[in-house]
Amino acid sequence: MSSADIDRLRDFGYRQQFDSALAISSAAIATSPSDPAGYYWQAAVLQLLINDSGRGALADSLYALSDRAVALCQQRLAEDPDDTQARLYLGLTQLNRASFLAWQQKAVAAFRICLSVGPHLSAALARDSSLADARLGLGTIEYFRAMSSRYTLGLRLTGSRKKAYALIRPLAVGRGPLNAAAQFVMVYMLKEDGGCDSAVAYCRRLLATYPGNRNALRMMRDAYYKAGRDSEAVRVGARIDSALTMVYRDNKYGTAENWMMCGKAYARMGQKREARERFDRVIAWEPYKNSVPWLSKFVREAKQWRKKL
Repeated sequence: MSSADIDRLRDFGYRQQFDSALAISSAAIATSPSDPAGYYWQAAVLQLLINDSGRGALADSLYALSDRAVALCQQRLAEDPDDTQARLYLGLTQLNRASFLAWQQKAVAAFRICLSVGPHLSAALARDSSLADARLGLGTIEYFRAMSSRYTLGLRLTGSRKKAYALIRPLAVGRGPLNAAAQFVMVYMLKEDGGCDSAVAYCRRLLATYPGNRNALRMMRDAYYKAGRDSEAVRVGARIDSALTMVYRDNKYGTAENWMMCGKAYARMGQKREARERFDRVIAWEPYKNSVPWLSKFVREAKQWRKKL
């Protein structure tokens, strides 16, 4: 894929024009079926779509595309172990797979894959120091290694949060093609580490470039909530609720997740009626808990908060 096509695909993806982004990656696959880039980018767009829509049934397609990208990279590396692009796309594809496994609540499997990704990205970067994609991947891995005990029930890996920030922050404040991706990673890290005001500032920058991006809105809402700024969390939650109603007729995953966050914010503000209303809506969807990603967790959590009220 050309850098121009990748830039167009990226912008369509962050504008949530997923059909346009998928069309670019499909054309790349049709033109160069032996190039792993097209498969990697199509899987990446599908991952954005799944996270936004809650359409877990698309997981098989995502994994099939990822498997194809990995197989093509391995073929190229068998012919030329110094193939930088093959190393890069192998590492990035597996890193996205790990991220998706984490979204599927398979944290241990995700970390196992992360352990295998670093060497490929490091090898690519050693041969081409300009590969910002590799720096972003290595920084992300470094952060999750440092914080592994949070996500893997006590399993500890060696990693440095300081190193993670040092790798990712320059990409987030620069003007390169990975600027937006690096900002999303910075938002996540800052929110998890208590830097909520800085996380909100990054969200505002992202929304200035990609107005209405629902992932940026969700992360802003969560940063406000974690900072104890509940009224602002509810205000952003109302924007998300309105956007989901317009875009998806039946996104129970995104809607239930938003109701939960807003319900908890209302509860902390002492607005019990508003909180109960949202928790009851989530609980009413219990019959769908085995078919909607994360819904069983949301229902369980809603019941716990409902009892507190």
